[in-house]
Amino acid sequence: MSARATTVLVISRQLGSGGVFVGRAVAGRCGMAFVDREILQSAARTLDLAEGEVELREERAASVWDRVLGAFALSAPEGTYVPLGAPPLYEEELFRVESRIIRETAARTDAVIVGRGGFHVLAGHPGLVSVALRADRDWRIRRVMELSGLDLATAAARVDSSDNDRARFIRTFTGHDWNDLSCYDLCLDTSKVGLDLAARLVTEVVAARQRRVRNGGTTTT
Repeated sequence: MSARATTVLVISRQLGSGGVFVGRAVAGRCGMAFVDREILQSAARTLDLAEGEVELREERAASVWDRVLGAFALSAPEGTYVPLGAPPLYEEELFRVESRIIRETAARTDAVIVGRGGFHVLAGHPGLVSVALRADRDWRIRRVMELSGLDLATAAARVDSSDNDRARFIRTFTGHDWNDLSCYDLCLDTSKVGLDLAARLVTEVVAARQRRVRNGGTTTT
């Protein structure tokens, strides 16, 4: 049957580089759904687990810290409780479930998805825009400190740990090098261009893709 063609923005980001800020800005300007916790909630239902248990294991908990920073940036902390003694859950199973949810989301609506290997999961999607956000380590550390109130040493440790976890996650489940910029349509250094300009640039790319997708009509499934 025929289905409406969709445009999907996936953002690969380093901790502190502004992935949530840019993603939300683009979603609002382009009339797209910003899909984050919905993926987690759906995965939790599928796996019959509490959201906190799933959240703890996403990308080795790196995305948990991103969401905390995103909440601070928006002045609306989520206050999610993450249990320390959650039962074991294989990362491979979680990746499989979340990948299915991402593909189903991309098939039905224009959406912005941050992280979770989206550039690999949706490879071949005709309306895909994949963006990598990177930034200088010191700039990211300062931003983490400002948003979370952490001291320098703790913020630096968070940034380095997140970088290592994300690189391992992508290498393990997609076979790609997380820092191979050829995997993405657009790469921006937010410490150089700033978050506002980064959001505007990505918005222009996504809006152009939306126009092209709409002019192309429907997809057949």
